[in-house]
Amino acid sequence: MKKYLKIFYFALTIVIAALGLYYQVFYKERISLNVETVSTTLLTRPFHIEGLRASYTFHDSINVERLWQTTFVIKNTGNKTILGEGFSNKNIRNSYIPLKFEKCNRLLSTKLTNSNNDAFLINNNLYISQWKPNEFCEIMVISDGLDSPCLTICDRDIVDSEITYSVYSPKTDTSNKKLIDYLPNFIKVTLKWIIVAIIITVSLASIVEVIKQTKKQSGVLVIVLTIIACLIIIAIFASPLLWIF
Repeated sequence: MKKYLKIFYFALTIVIAALGLYYQVFYKERISLNVETVSTTLLTRPFHIEGLRASYTFHDSINVERLWQTTFVIKNTGNKTILGEGFSNKNIRNSYIPLKFEKCNRLLSTKLTNSNNDAFLINNNLYISQWKPNEFCEIMVISDGLDSPCLTICDRDIVDSEITYSVYSPKTDTSNKKLIDYLPNFIKVTLKWIIVAIIITVSLASIVEVIKQTKKQSGVLVIVLTIIACLIIIAIFASPLLWIF
């Protein structure tokens, strides 16, 4: 029994050391915003019929030729909270994040249509207090121009940040999520390595016991059967790893 405890403590020590190394070296807090173009719709379409001419106005006063409606979603894809107004240790230059819209002749309207971080939009400046990871803002833009607008954010307005850009494309998730995938990342990594330590400990203890019992006998057949038994034991105890990783 003491021998098995020593093996278990040894495996547990290795796991703890590996976890400590992971969080010291590889795990780093970072701020990352992803600007995703969700939809782009041309609201006015030119006619190519002889003798037919159409004109459009926005709010009954602004003449437009190519009116675009574009929806953007800005999401905190990092693992660090962005702090703004009301915090002494804020990590944005001002109390807001300036939004820049390019590739449009005229910007007619910008509106914050949805968010889960209590943000608000004034004069194309996104005011925030606390923007946690995985929280988002949805912005709808009405513009006039040959092309639909592009939304950009300067990474120098947020301390040590990374800004990424993407275009939405519908995807079908065919993967079957495991129960462990629904847990927070820290708990998920820790639990995985604890299970690995238990599996390694049980496998080593079982192999040691089989070899000990084999020493009492002799013969080639016994040795071959012992090797096969050890391989079967390793396969049985290691199979849960397929559902964990």
